[in-house]
Amino acid sequence: MHFIFSVYLFIIYIIYVDPCKCSCFGKDKGYSEICEKAIYENESNTYCMKDHLIRESLFIYKPIMKLLLKKYRLRNNKIAIVEHAYGEPQNFITYGKFFRKVLSFSHSLNNFEGQGIQGKSYKEHQNHGWFRLLGIYGSNSINWLIADMAAMMSGVTTLILHSKFSIDVIVNILNETKLEWLCLDLDLVEGLLQHRHELPYLKKLIILDNLVKPIQIDFLRYIFNDSRNISEYSDTSDDEDGNDISDESFEINMGLAEYDLEKLEKIKELKERSKYIGFRFLEFDDISSVPTKIYNIQNDEPDFITSIVYTSGTSGKSKGVMLSNLNMYNAIVPLCKHSMLNYHPKAHLSYLPVSHIYERINVYVAFLSGIKIDIWSKNINFFARDIFNSKGELLVGVPKVFNRIYSNIMAEINNLSSTKRRNIKNVFSLRRSVNCTCFTNLLEGITGYSSKIRNCVNPNLEVILNGGGKLSPRIADELRVLLNVNFYQGYGLTETTGPIFVQQRKDYNTESMGGPIAPNTRYKVRTWETYKASDSTPKGELLIKSDSIFKGYFQERELTQSSFTYDRFFITGDIVQINDNGSLTFLDRSKGLVKLSQGEYIETDMLNNLYSEIPFINNCVVYGDDSLDEALAIISVDKYLLYRCLRDDNMLNNTGINEKNYLDKLIDKKLNTKHFIDYVKNKMLEVYNNTHLNRYNIINHIYITSKTWDTTNYLTPTMKVKRFSVIQDYAFFIDHVKDIFKKKLKDEMEHNENLEDEILHDEEIENDQIDKEKSVKNNISRTSQKRKSHTQEKSKSISQEKSKSISQEKSKSISQEKSKSISQEKNTSKSQEKNTSKSQEKNTSKSQEKNTSKSQEKNTSKSQEKNTSKSQEKNTSKSQEKNTSKYKEKDTSKYKEKDTSKSQEKDTSKSQEKKTSKSKEKNTSRSKEKNTSTPPQENISIPVKKKIAKPQQNNMSKCTLKPTLNSTDMPLKVPEKYKVQTNKSRFQVQNLREELEMNS
Repeated sequence: MHFIFSVYLFIIYIIYVDPCKCSCFGKDKGYSEICEKAIYENESNTYCMKDHLIRESLFIYKPIMKLLLKKYRLRNNKIAIVEHAYGEPQNFITYGKFFRKVLSFSHSLNNFEGQGIQGKSYKEHQNHGWFRLLGIYGSNSINWLIADMAAMMSGVTTLILHSKFSIDVIVNILNETKLEWLCLDLDLVEGLLQHRHELPYLKKLIILDNLVKPIQIDFLRYIFNDSRNISEYSDTSDDEDGNDISDESFEINMGLAEYDLEKLEKIKELKERSKYIGFRFLEFDDISSVPTKIYNIQNDEPDFITSIVYTSGTSGKSKGVMLSNLNMYNAIVPLCKHSMLNYHPKAHLSYLPVSHIYERINVYVAFLSGIKIDIWSKNINFFARDIFNSKGELLVGVPKVFNRIYSNIMAEINNLSSTKRRNIKNVFSLRRSVNCTCFTNLLEGITGYSSKIRNCVNPNLEVILNGGGKLSPRIADELRVLLNVNFYQGYGLTETTGPIFVQQRKDYNTESMGGPIAPNTRYKVRTWETYKASDSTPKGELLIKSDSIFKGYFQERELTQSSFTYDRFFITGDIVQINDNGSLTFLDRSKGLVKLSQGEYIETDMLNNLYSEIPFINNCVVYGDDSLDEALAIISVDKYLLYRCLRDDNMLNNTGINEKNYLDKLIDKKLNTKHFIDYVKNKMLEVYNNTHLNRYNIINHIYITSKTWDTTNYLTPTMKVKRFSVIQDYAFFIDHVKDIFKKKLKDEMEHNENLEDEILHDEEIENDQIDKEKSVKNNISRTSQKRKSHTQEKSKSISQEKSKSISQEKSKSISQEKSKSISQEKNTSKSQEKNTSKSQEKNTSKSQEKNTSKSQEKNTSKSQEKNTSKSQEKNTSKSQEKNTSKYKEKDTSKYKEKDTSKSQEKDTSKSQEKKTSKSKEKNTSRSKEKNTSTPPQENISIPVKKKIAKPQQNNMSKCTLKPTLNSTDMPLKVPEKYKVQTNKSRFQVQNLREELEMNS
């Protein structure tokens, strides 16, 4: 069956869809063109509307009230506004009646009790610092709109306050602005009376409530459900002057209702109390019933501040945004010419707070375009009924509303049987894949699934327009397919006087916010954090210059200056992407881009929208900062939808929760147990897995609350979440998560410190081992070096000592030899004299001398050899002992190594012995060789040793001592008998000298 169905659809696709592809996907003409090139690197080119020069000539400023009064005459009986109650129409008013009341109320503002509203001076350069202020503080109503337009006509500046503002915020604003006149709802009076002592400036309170009781609902339903009756009562014809021919029908309709006696009694009581509390209470009808047909629009200059709108304060303190006549014109008139209205809608459901500029501009566009305005019942329980009864072709809303519509539709589909559910999903899946109007209409004509769903919402619905925030593209695509409607988005702020970018009729991109609606709008982006304006598709913070941009914040000059760039572009604070066709794609709020502790960025607004797609989640607030490793979320759930999901997933076993008690059981304490937290986290993880986001967008810490979030606590009048208030009230959970991360960080730090200590300890051990090895190597190298140095030093010291001893001995020997030679010469002379005198004694003396010389030689040689050997042994042993002891002391003191010192001692002793023996041998050999050479002359003054000549018997006169020159440090060669060693002591030399003298 499924195969046959698929083949059937394929044949239809070939026959009907392929020929109409070109008509479905025409070439995009684009929104904008580049009008100025970028000057700075951090800014993109400046864009503006295509053909902006031609289109600017079509929009020449005119006061809004002149345009409205020109279109609608005072006796026009076409129905303008219908008020609903309990999901049904309650009250209505025609354009003629409406503008007559506007003129009357305007007259009272200027002339009440002869003076009207008095002006005051403020610290503000706009309006030259002079303002006449009228406060409007209430919910959507006919009288609210009358008061607003009457102030615009009389030149009075309206001070717009949201009805859901807290009383403390209201008191602060009233005192800052010194407001005297205030229009407000009856149920808001008691809150002000409790703070009356804090309101010294407030004087007059005008009650906006309609005092007609809703008892004629059947009659009004008869009027609005029958097209014939609608034309009878509302589509009356006008004459050439705009005067209504059948004005009587309006009077009849209004006369069918009764006054609300309860409200009348309360107003009467307040008037009596006014004598004591200092306030004066006025009924709206009392000051708007003065008959007048004269109107004179005052203060209609383009730059005149016609309204001050206080923002909802989603990011902090409320600010008064000053809007001029030109701002209002530039926002309203171009939007009336927009292709969006080519659908020719006949009704607009006003359920967003008209105190918000978004809905206020929509209402003014409806007035100028002739679209009936339906004001909702102001009760969420009747909201679906209000949508159905309005029968409007265009539904304008915010993401919160469309998320809820989608959740309800999917809940109903999931309740169907498995066969029906599978067939519906297959058809819708095919329509999504083709995305062609021709094929969609053909398939819808066959199945009729979308018509059945749309009949439960609004049978006439053709267009959905989203504003006030970014809706998930997936939800937008699903609603477009489920309801078979066209889905468009717009962009605007209070500071831009509402919508400033809107999609064109043929732009079906659900991620686009369209292009500018006014030809005088200029826009660009500048680099912000990770978004670069210099990319091929520029991304960054949106900057806008236009006639729609506000004039500043009331009495906040510094804040105003900081909100504009050097070239007067307004800094929106929104991160966008400029597409190739000039349209914008919203990325995030600059304040919603949060950096985590790792330096990773997350888009909180994107995550809020992503996780709000889960059917049972009403609101999601994602929070993160640089002290957290990952984001956390505070989640508001719908009890009924959560119960159904838990039941369908068989998650209620052993929980004691059933259909009868789930409202009482599903409280915050129960929901924040592991069972429910894991369930919600798994659902969030399923949504995350369908994306391509990084892991930092996974939410692991959540707090679930079943508390209702509405405009009394956490929602703004436009259903935006007051992020600041949520974070403030749920700070206990945020602090708890931060403590977890702090403890985790502390544990990690301690663990890391322990690891570092262990690593350092291991490194120290390794370094110690390396140092020891190095020290051993260094010690070995040092010992070897020391050995070398010690041996060198010892050799040097030995050589020096030898040279010193030799020089000393040489000098001594020279002196001794001189003395000996002198004594010998004396003795010789004496002996010669004796010999000459006594010739007889010659032979005797010769024989004696021979004997004496022989004996002397023997004795001398023996004594010399003995003394030389003894002295050598003593000197060498002493020097060796001294050097060895010194070396031992040095080595032991420095290295304290026994083995090394012992080896050193052995080596040094051996080397010393070898060197001494070698030096002896060398000296003896050198002395022998030198003695053979010829003796040098006497005049060379070099220390030498003189040898003692042998006494000659034949010629004693020639026996003289002559000096001979030998090599440096080498002794002279003497006979063996008289040979003297270099180390001979002085005592031995002296003994030798005495022996020689005696022998001679």
